[in-house]
Amino acid sequence: MATHGGTETAAKLAPTTPVTALAGVGPTTAARLALVGITTLFDLVSFFPRRCRPMRELAAPCEEACAELVRLRGAVHAVRSAWLPGRRSMVTVVFACDDGSQFESVFFNQPWLKKNYPVGQRRVVEGQLVQKGKRFLMQQARILPIAAQPTGEVQLRYPDIEGIGGARLQHWLALALATIDWAMIVLPPLPTGLEEFAHEAPALLLAMHRPKNVDEHEAARRYFAVREAVTLFKAVERARRARAQRAARTFAVEPALAARIRARIPLVLTGDQDAALLALWQRLAGPAAMGVLLQGDVGTGKTAVAIGAALAVLARGGLVVFLAPTELLAEQHHSTVSAWLAGSGVAVTLHTAAHKQAMTKTGAQLVFGTHALLGSDLELKRLDLVIVDEQHRFGVQQRMALVNKGDNPHVLVMTATPIPRTLALVLFGDLDVVTLRHRPPGRTAVRAFHLVADRWARAVRSIARAVRRRGRVFVVCPAVGEEGEKGGVVRVRDVLQPHFRCGLVHGRLATGERQSVLQAFRSGAIDVLVGTTVLEVGVDVPDATLMVVVAADRFGIATLHQLRGRVGRGRRRGLAILCGPRSERVAAICRTTDGFALAEADLALRGSGELLGTAQSGFSELRALDPVDDLELLLRVRKAVAGGGDA
Repeated sequence: MATHGGTETAAKLAPTTPVTALAGVGPTTAARLALVGITTLFDLVSFFPRRCRPMRELAAPCEEACAELVRLRGAVHAVRSAWLPGRRSMVTVVFACDDGSQFESVFFNQPWLKKNYPVGQRRVVEGQLVQKGKRFLMQQARILPIAAQPTGEVQLRYPDIEGIGGARLQHWLALALATIDWAMIVLPPLPTGLEEFAHEAPALLLAMHRPKNVDEHEAARRYFAVREAVTLFKAVERARRARAQRAARTFAVEPALAARIRARIPLVLTGDQDAALLALWQRLAGPAAMGVLLQGDVGTGKTAVAIGAALAVLARGGLVVFLAPTELLAEQHHSTVSAWLAGSGVAVTLHTAAHKQAMTKTGAQLVFGTHALLGSDLELKRLDLVIVDEQHRFGVQQRMALVNKGDNPHVLVMTATPIPRTLALVLFGDLDVVTLRHRPPGRTAVRAFHLVADRWARAVRSIARAVRRRGRVFVVCPAVGEEGEKGGVVRVRDVLQPHFRCGLVHGRLATGERQSVLQAFRSGAIDVLVGTTVLEVGVDVPDATLMVVVAADRFGIATLHQLRGRVGRGRRRGLAILCGPRSERVAAICRTTDGFALAEADLALRGSGELLGTAQSGFSELRALDPVDDLELLLRVRKAVAGGGDA
């Protein structure tokens, strides 16, 4: 491991010292650092790089180093700028090394960079070296101030912090590493079975920021990954044990009640759905509070199963809250289930930012709502069951905020975005998993086809064909935009309106206006509905047969899979047309209709960092652990924590 030579001469500061003790960190900067969890020197030295790659340091570019990641030092020799077709800009910065040899870095669509590199200024440049003819180019260049003085055989890339440049972060990290009192850093012991990872914290922290090579950094990363996994699984174990130990109101479902519940659901349940419903009823019967993740592909009928579980609670006069990610979805669930429960004596209410119905103080009640349900002013003391739909739209902390409003309620989490095993282990380790794999009879998977942007006329012909066959058509765009903005719903609606009866829906519309447009679409008064991803979930129109996605490359795999699930929900087959460049995400959607395979592809393309973002997971402290690559380590830590007694 790396040593921390040189630190003995600097004044020592306690790990708990605020970062404002560092020169240049004022109140504004401290506030920005606090947003990513950095308030003390220990927090700063625990802010780890997100990537470590082998790097070759050169005095001058050479043919032997081509295709490698290299570091070169040089002075700015010249800066050229040019405009390309389509209003694209190109800035070329030419650097000269000490021996006179030159290399270039090219930047697109950043015309202001021309002013950032005055001739003669010395810089450190890192990137992939390539040769074109006699010219050397540095691709994906990272240009650092010469004062940054990076050394070693690795390139470290830290997560971005809004408002703080990489050079400033590196400067403060160097100060913290030089002045922190290493003797005061003592980390808790690891659980039994993980002793091999135990090493001295100072050496490991230094190896994260100043490694001699990639192997030294990786050894340190695995140590801190183990620590993060221990913290995570201890929290999971506490949640599971707390639910098992606290008494919860039980809701037994005897045969007569089961028959009444099935009669209330106007659908013929599949074998999958029936098995899932029986599993939920069994857990609602106690003795502990239920905690279940119900996952199933688009169109497998999760809502019917969830309502079947809710009816078991409502039959005993309980309170059920159904949390949806959008007003559109909450409104549709409210409308559909109100019709199912007409005359049952159950009060079905809606609670969103735009629509708040009075809640009853007693008696069976089913409340549909959005984030508005999380408000501190809403009283849900007698809450018996929480259902969270489309969990990937909510953070863990948001889910728990609703759960904590009640007295140990049962919890059912649903997602139509199948979750890879690794992420399920991290995000839902405290929940049992119930899976729906089969669609109801007559509902088939929707194939997707790619169409390049300049073949838009073909998409319009497909829309016309669907309308002639009395089908409804969704057209989804990546932005609301204004009139004339490419990819905006306003422009696309204006293009289609002369030929079709079109409606427009997006998040900026008032609730009443949006509901009016949707009702016109459902009734057939409108044939083509143009909208943003507000249509991703919650719009159930059995006559919809075609989904056209504009600029599909700008959407994620989960969103594209959800969008195509909006069509083919009736007796006729559905089709999705994805317009724009053929990105890897678009190719994946066209390749398969299996949501579980797509979840794995999404994970491979995006990595766990993005999928485990703070907003989605609440686990912003995962700085070393990679739930994809570290699955074996995760399983080992989970076993050690579960067998360790007091968690």
